[in-house]
Amino acid sequence: MSKTILLEGDLICPECGENTFATTTADIVCKNCASVVERIFEGSHFLERGVGERMGSPESRRGGKSTFFKIHDANAGEKRERYKRLWNVENSIYHAVDEQKSRLLSILTKIGLSENERNSVMFELKKVYNQERFHKRKVTNIFLLAAAITIKQLKNKGRATRINDIVGIFKAHGCKLSSKSIRDYILDHNISYKTSSAKQFVPVYLAKLKSNDVLRDRLNQINPKDDLVVDKMFTTIERIATKLSEIKQSGRKPSVFSVSCLYVASCMVGQRHTGSNLLTKEEISRFCNIPSTSLRDHTRFLMNNVKLNL
Repeated sequence: MSKTILLEGDLICPECGENTFATTTADIVCKNCASVVERIFEGSHFLERGVGERMGSPESRRGGKSTFFKIHDANAGEKRERYKRLWNVENSIYHAVDEQKSRLLSILTKIGLSENERNSVMFELKKVYNQERFHKRKVTNIFLLAAAITIKQLKNKGRATRINDIVGIFKAHGCKLSSKSIRDYILDHNISYKTSSAKQFVPVYLAKLKSNDVLRDRLNQINPKDDLVVDKMFTTIERIATKLSEIKQSGRKPSVFSVSCLYVASCMVGQRHTGSNLLTKEEISRFCNIPSTSLRDHTRFLMNNVKLNL
């Protein structure tokens, strides 16, 4: 049954100019000319007492008193899904892992995880997320938690992993993330894992050098009649770099140290066959996406330890 009301704010009918209206379950109708002035979408949300607007995040409002109210919107049909999602969030139906499942699986596939590894990451992610919700702790970024669990699993399986590479893949999928935030999260939550060694990074960066046309062309010039020579030289570079990577690093970063080992190994092969270095520090820094200043420092440390003069 309709109810006559006088709304605050001096709402006036645009057709006849009257200001008396009747409300139905979905409309505000003029009592004089029966014109639909506004449409109503009804929902139950948590509000701050004495405040007309929603304040704070859904998690921060949880635990307050529920108030039934009406949202007056001329285009409520277009926003109905948005209000429905807000209602789910406010009533603890919203689950971030299930909501972002397709994007998370796409990211894990891009990283190179197998189906079993993806399922393992998703299982642990859902477990940790549910624990945080049970203890009523706020999870501000589900992708931060997913990245930390992924890095932990990759490192524990002995796979060479750089946090910057993982962050780059997450950012490519539209996630707000940074390397510093992941490191801080790992330290704050005491997440332990086996650290990667420089020996594990050698095959990763050698694969990038093998696919580089500049280095391959320079190796082809040594013996252009035999294609197997290039592969043998790459094998020699890998063997020397793996041996150099076993030197005590004294706190050096494993990923950069492995590239410095590859650089020294390529220089040794180049000096033996051509009398000059195959690559410069700037070139290998660009090919492997490693800061040139860090590479220069690690290379100087390595050459001092093995008494090389290249």
